[in-house]
Amino acid sequence: MKKYLHAIIFLPLLLLINSCRQEYEPIDSDFSQFGWKYYESGDYLGARDWFQAALKEDSTFADAYNGAGWSLGHLGQADSAREYFSSWIAQSDEESDYLFDYYAGLAFAYNALGNDELALFNAQSNFFGKQDVVSGDIWCFCHRKDINQIDVRLTQAISEFRLGMFEECLVSINATYTDLTKQLSPANDANQISGDFLDLDNSGTFTLNDKLYNGEWIDSTPDGQLSPGEERLFDSYPLFYDVATVMGRSFLANHLAILAVHTSSQNGKNKLSCNTDRCN
Repeated sequence: MKKYLHAIIFLPLLLLINSCRQEYEPIDSDFSQFGWKYYESGDYLGARDWFQAALKEDSTFADAYNGAGWSLGHLGQADSAREYFSSWIAQSDEESDYLFDYYAGLAFAYNALGNDELALFNAQSNFFGKQDVVSGDIWCFCHRKDINQIDVRLTQAISEFRLGMFEECLVSINATYTDLTKQLSPANDANQISGDFLDLDNSGTFTLNDKLYNGEWIDSTPDGQLSPGEERLFDSYPLFYDVATVMGRSFLANHLAILAVHTSSQNGKNKLSCNTDRCN
């Protein structure tokens, strides 16, 4: 069976707007607002240009660093994205400024660059290490809410796996499934291709009494493909594997591949209920 590890990818304008017979020269926030409109429409190249224009107006404008970093990340320019995120963090007040967008961006950028040590540091220590768990703060990116802390957890788990931190990776995988509890879909039986868990307690939602699909099946054909009628294998949650063995590590890789599907913005599954007050 194939297994996939998630890895997570100007024009300077001077506008004079004639309004009420007065000339108006746009400021940095105007450029930034245009940038986010382009970003939200999927035009990341156009968004990047507007954010860079904002920084030409004001090199200390935090929102423009944020927008430029995310736009460049979507354009596959991870190293440039890292530069923008790091540049703002270096001049910010880490005690009072809201930096979770930048920490998440750095985790994704370093993941794309193959620097697992710094991807893990930004995901684990900077992002989750500074989250206010008491208030139940759940992060999502305001301008694309299908990007949220589930993606950061997966990035952390992948980095741990690549670094050989298999026990820690298992903990992160369990935490990711906890975040996904309301988004997992039940399977009627082990022979059903669709469905993430067996709803053993008939609650309709994923709970500790249920079993998670582990990525393996009884290939009765055998053709290396999961086919209708073939029995899938499920494990009790929280997951526990002997990660000192090849089989245990194989199961970890299976779950990373499964979770990568859940975090894909294309399948509509990653819709975490996050805090949006600050987005307004």
